[in-house]
Amino acid sequence: MPGKLSDQDKGNSSYVKIAVDLILKVGTLFMLIFLCFIILKPFLGMLFWGLIIAIILFPLFQRLSGWLGHRNKLTSVLITLVALSVLVLPSIWLVNQLVEGIKFLAGHLHEGAVTIPPPTDSVASWPLIGSWVYEKWLALSTNMGDTLKGFMPQIVSWGEKTLGTLANLGIGIVQFAASIIIAGIFLIFFKKGSESGTRIFKKVLGEKGHEYLEVSLKTIRNVASGVLGVAIIQTTLMGVGLILAHIPLAAVWIVLILVMTIAQLPVLLFNIPLIIYLFAFRDPFPAVLWTLYFLVMGMIDNILKPLLMGKGLDVPMLVIFLGALGGFIAFGFIGLFLGAIVLSLAYKMYITWTTTVDA
Repeated sequence: MPGKLSDQDKGNSSYVKIAVDLILKVGTLFMLIFLCFIILKPFLGMLFWGLIIAIILFPLFQRLSGWLGHRNKLTSVLITLVALSVLVLPSIWLVNQLVEGIKFLAGHLHEGAVTIPPPTDSVASWPLIGSWVYEKWLALSTNMGDTLKGFMPQIVSWGEKTLGTLANLGIGIVQFAASIIIAGIFLIFFKKGSESGTRIFKKVLGEKGHEYLEVSLKTIRNVASGVLGVAIIQTTLMGVGLILAHIPLAAVWIVLILVMTIAQLPVLLFNIPLIIYLFAFRDPFPAVLWTLYFLVMGMIDNILKPLLMGKGLDVPMLVIFLGALGGFIAFGFIGLFLGAIVLSLAYKMYITWTTTVDA
């Protein structure tokens, strides 16, 4: 009859209503997520680093909390204060030394007083490369002033960019200090955070969610100890040697070594010009001693990384290392952790899948 809908039309109308309702719900959900991202975007870096620092410090937090009678707030405050001291005090010294060194270089460049001291006669007696190094070095030392005058605009521009980088370094230190404070807050509420993380992993990955969560946490700690920890240890030992050996602009070289170690570049690349400098301007005996020291410190990462990066995990160390290195290249500093976690989870899922198929 006219005016009445058939069963088919009613069914189609019902499907349309369900589709419209679903679109509205999904659209609202994505809009909510997008707005949350926009609101939290200025703080995402600090929140993410705060979470990583909290995960790294959690074993220490648990041990110290047990000693203090499970007083979580007091434990968190103590750890936060110590971590801030470890970050801020060396950073103040390092930035101050960098600024003083750049001011010194800038002043001498402006006055045209920068010179490279001529090589000693002993340089020419070095085997194989001695005569070539002596000739090039002597030519550069005698014509340094004229050479630099032609590049003064570029040098001034480089100096301005370097000062801008130092300013960004200062901001980065402040942001990292804020991340440490956020990590302290996360540690206080670690029980709720652990429960929430477990629920999320089980929602996404099913019954094995807890196992994958443990893999993620151990991977973060292993990358922190195997990449960042080794980088800090190696840079500290190299830096102490540079300061005690009275190497000019030691603070600049310390920052360079830290960047190289985090980027997984061998410190031995830095040691080559350093050793040349030692033998050119120091007496043979101390030059040999300092050379041995810097060579050992330049290779210490080859011993520490295999010991630390795969510790406590059934994921091969090569998978973690490739993840950390590839993640760093793709996403920058935060990629050290992101890349290692992604490859570790992918490896675990692959093993689970192949085991299930075989069964």
